[in-house]
Amino acid sequence: MYGFIVRRLVRRSFRRLSAGDYETVLKQFSPDIVFCFSGEHALGGELRGVEPTRRWFQRIYRLFPGIGFEPQAVVVNGWPWDTVVATRFRVRAWMSGDRPYSNEGMQLLRLRWGRVVEDRIYEDTHGLVEALRYLADRGVDEALEGPLTEGKEVA
Repeated sequence: MYGFIVRRLVRRSFRRLSAGDYETVLKQFSPDIVFCFSGEHALGGELRGVEPTRRWFQRIYRLFPGIGFEPQAVVVNGWPWDTVVATRFRVRAWMSGDRPYSNEGMQLLRLRWGRVVEDRIYEDTHGLVEALRYLADRGVDEALEGPLTEGKEVA
């Protein structure tokens, strides 16, 4: 039963993210969340804390307005005090309004008593970096910036 509830909550969070409602999702994060998106690019890096993670969400929605996330499979293991959730997902967006972006990835979450304490995302980096270069070629300078850090962005 617990696994069913967690899977339902994860799918609901993906729907909220697809609607642009990352603030509701951030409320599920522990204040000392460890958020990691693999790769050395504008969306890459490891962040600690809700505020740096909020800046990451703000960046992804600036780079890919209207982005949508579709969970393909959600696997839950553990108990309420130590839960691991693995999600295979697809992401879709329009870049600069004229070219589709589609990619897939994996997310590994760790939960403690319903709060996300760790969120690690592994998306096909090659496809993402190509998309970021495409955006940069069309004047979206932020697409070539370095990963975010806790205190400031790295150029």
